[in-house]
Amino acid sequence: MKSFAVLAAATLAIASPIAKRNIGGLLLCTGANSTGTCDYSVYPLDTCVNITTPFSGNTNTFAPDGEAFACYPYGMPCGGICTSPEGCTLGAIDFDYEYKYNLSAVSWQGVASFRCFAKETTTVVEEVGKRSE
Repeated sequence: MKSFAVLAAATLAIASPIAKRNIGGLLLCTGANSTGTCDYSVYPLDTCVNITTPFSGNTNTFAPDGEAFACYPYGMPCGGICTSPEGCTLGAIDFDYEYKYNLSAVSWQGVASFRCFAKETTTVVEEVGKRSE
């Protein structure tokens, strides 16, 4: 009887489709630490996206998912001209960015648009191969 239960569980595991998240998931919130009004969406990579109300100029949580991608938040809309002497992006933000849940900690909640991109990944085998060349 025990082996039937194991076989049934294995069959269900094989038959069940595995849901894979799409790359480009981003959580935006008006408040720090995922508070206030929030929206989670999956955005296309390598495409500038204008942020709309209520997040435009009022984004405190800018949190990409954990896949191998990052996003550049911009202080101007897509196609806009940067006129800030400090620059118009905070830099690349990925899952590991310390302040993704509190952009006000770095005085950068004025996000107007963003562009996400895939990060290059290198495997250990590729690195070892490069060193031996």
